Amino acid sequence: MQDFDIIIVGAGINGCALAHALHDKGKRVLVLDKEGIAAGGSGAAGAFINPKISKAGPLKELIEDAYRFSLEFYIKHVPHLCTPAPLLHIAKYADDNDKVSYFKSHTSLNQMSVPSSVQGLLTEHAKAFASVCLKENAVLEAQQVCEALLEGVPYVKQEVKNPCYQNGQWYIDSYRSPVMVLTTGAYESVIKDESIQLRRIYGQRCEVESPQVLDMTMHHEVSVSATKKNGRIAIGASHYLHEEQMPSLQEESETLMEMAKKSFKLEEIRLRDSFRGMRSGSNDYLPIVGQMIDIDKSLALAPQALKGDKTAPVCYKDGLYIINGVGGYGFVLAPYLASMLAEHLISGKEIEAYLQPKRFYYRYAKNRGKQQ
Repeated sequence: MQDFDIIIVGAGINGCALAHALHDKGKRVLVLDKEGIAAGGSGAAGAFINPKISKAGPLKELIEDAYRFSLEFYIKHVPHLCTPAPLLHIAKYADDNDKVSYFKSHTSLNQMSVPSSVQGLLTEHAKAFASVCLKENAVLEAQQVCEALLEGVPYVKQEVKNPCYQNGQWYIDSYRSPVMVLTTGAYESVIKDESIQLRRIYGQRCEVESPQVLDMTMHHEVSVSATKKNGRIAIGASHYLHEEQMPSLQEESETLMEMAKKSFKLEEIRLRDSFRGMRSGSNDYLPIVGQMIDIDKSLALAPQALKGDKTAPVCYKDGLYIINGVGGYGFVLAPYLASMLAEHLISGKEIEAYLQPKRFYYRYAKNRGKQQ
């Protein structure tokens, strides 16, 4: 039997960032994943480090904090896999113009004027919408970043089935740990929790080459990166909710390139690679971080939760934690949420209630009470 302080199930960006944070603090960590490092949605992600362009709200504020944290994190830890460049964000639809204008006048992030060289890249279609230009931004090499964050951390390609908790330890085959963290995204749950409902979002990225060198990342109907350190430009989008809606990778890559050209004057772009993956969003659009709830024990302890009492005490599942529901902001949120959960696990620092899994428990209990 091999002993660890923490076992992480899932080797996407959330699991890899958490493993890095815990390993950095001297913890013995094991990462398990049945497909491979960043084999799912994380590996297919455009890995754009962007804020949420919206009006005020908890998600906007959270992502803005994570945006600052993550930019510094990636530049420090994986500079060779990180291409810093300014960001030009253009409203996707006319209905978004007010939202972009509000963000522009209320954000504390550093802004800049759009350089004339970039103005010359915009089509008349793109110029018709409101925009904001931020000085700090970056784009990453998604899979390589996940691999780099696991440096020094034991990783095993293995499917986790029926983990067992007894005598204060989680047992997974020949591995044992008092703490298990699930970072499996929208894939099949290792441990079922009927209170947590996740949305699946399918995203695509294609990598192109061009004699044209872009010195700014641009977002409109699709995202187009600055020319990266590897000489490629990433074009990405997340806009399918059902896998059956998705065309072939070749067709989708051609669509992405045509959509990019609709907004930006791109020259002689040549397709080099294509990626597709499934991302996981929560039904309230906020990420999920913290200890999981034992529903049956909680309802037995405090049945008033069935009547909508959000002050009802809960029982937690021993040693079981989760990071999930990051949607299309995985690479922005992951280092920040990982740091948050690592501090909680090591020093007991409280996680904000609006991020914890128990918020779903209270909603679930209330709906269950209505049905009784």
